[in-house]
Amino acid sequence: MNKTILFLLFLLQTNILLAQLPKETPLFPNGIKDNPIVHEQKETYGDSVVKQGSLSQKNRVFSNISEPTYMLFPAAEANNKHIATIIFPGGGFTTNWVDKEGTDLALWLSQQGITCMVVKYRTNKKDANGKFIIPMEKVYFEELKKDVNASVITMIGLADKLKFDKDKIGVLGFSAGGFISEWLTFTSVSEKMPWKPAFVGLIYAGDKLKLLESIKDKSTLPPFFMAIARDDKKWTLKRALPFLSAIVAEVDKSELHVYSKGDHGFGLAYDEGHSVGMWKDSFYNWLLDIYKK
Repeated sequence: MNKTILFLLFLLQTNILLAQLPKETPLFPNGIKDNPIVHEQKETYGDSVVKQGSLSQKNRVFSNISEPTYMLFPAAEANNKHIATIIFPGGGFTTNWVDKEGTDLALWLSQQGITCMVVKYRTNKKDANGKFIIPMEKVYFEELKKDVNASVITMIGLADKLKFDKDKIGVLGFSAGGFISEWLTFTSVSEKMPWKPAFVGLIYAGDKLKLLESIKDKSTLPPFFMAIARDDKKWTLKRALPFLSAIVAEVDKSELHVYSKGDHGFGLAYDEGHSVGMWKDSFYNWLLDIYKK
């Protein structure tokens, strides 16, 4: 009986530990001058259903984000792989699913020795007719680029402190966050920027076939890891497959995982299916293959 009680106490302490998340840090410590991303309502979040098995024990959906932040998840010292990943959650640019598509994965990857940053970037908002209130192309995306660039610069600056290699920083995005990761990757290569992701994760995202075709030397692109469900009704396989399959065929060390079930927004897929729930393990092992760990 005593052993049973001790075991239950251990599980309780473990769950409490896992539910503790690092504090949010502003991406722009001095604020954003003349910030055009402002909302009538203050930043808020709604609590969505927490799936059994969630490491964060949270499922917050943030909206009205005007001040972008990030959370850091240092790699466990005992098995530090000296690799880092910047994670961009999804949410259609109007919300940010910071836990389901952010902190849950960061908690798990950090336990495997991968340092993670989860970015809570600025969001737009739609009116009653479903139209974006802040112009997407001329205003919102320009500001979003600043959030993305700030996250990259911040992560590079933390390399020595958090003990990961500056040339092993990648990006991973879910849905809209995948769009961000995709944009960053192709822009960094086509514009020959001083930094580009070392690897890219696109989770139920990716369709920029023309951008891929515009890169003549495919060896300049980092390897991609891509995961999508065959029954995804929002980001359909028919729409995404031409791009995803071309990446696998033309970009070295890239992998594509198509799961029979999972639909859109499966996150870490706690109860969407047995097969799709293994994608995070595949991603982690893919990183070990790339870096021969």
